[in-house]
Amino acid sequence: MYKLSKRHFWEWFKRYNAEYLFLKDKSNKEARFWISELNAHLRAYYKFFRFGIQWEKGQPTILTISVHGKAAHFKKADDLVAMAPQIPGWKIVSLDQPRDMDLHLEDVIREISIDPHEFRYSLDNHPHNPTITVYHPLYTPENDPLIYQLAHGAVYNLLGERSFGIDIGEIEVANLSSANIDELEDLEALPDQIGLRSSGIMVDEDGNLVSMY
Repeated sequence: MYKLSKRHFWEWFKRYNAEYLFLKDKSNKEARFWISELNAHLRAYYKFFRFGIQWEKGQPTILTISVHGKAAHFKKADDLVAMAPQIPGWKIVSLDQPRDMDLHLEDVIREISIDPHEFRYSLDNHPHNPTITVYHPLYTPENDPLIYQLAHGAVYNLLGERSFGIDIGEIEVANLSSANIDELEDLEALPDQIGLRSSGIMVDEDGNLVSMY
């Protein structure tokens, strides 16, 4: 497909938006066709785009334009969404929002038999893009790829795409036995700690708020 302009993409989506409002009611074959169509039109505009659709009873259907956490492409997503027309029944947003920690991770959870709510973490001292080390007592070098996949997905879900791409550096995984227990937090506390770091504030050992820089 030839490269589309932003305006052309939204004209196409506005014309066929009802197909996506009622996508869940279609047969598997028809749903796959319309998913493929939206993927093709999005990637004809920019090859790194993907999308998500969220339905909630009584609320507008949410179309999210995403680049899977790649900060270098955030502006492309923001610019495309800024051109979106008002379409009844829709809310169109740029980048995945924070959400439940285990969303879309069912397969890896089932394969590895680990609940991401059991993860604990620590951050290094980098003031802007800290490395996150995620710990679990069942970590081994053999299951490192699956533990990493689960930790990566859980951190992405908790922070949301924009914070994931901008506010953190690397993600590492390790066995809980290697951690300094005094430095650990439950992974669910990560968004609050990242928020404090982003604001230039940290908490000292006595629980007092202090400026980082």
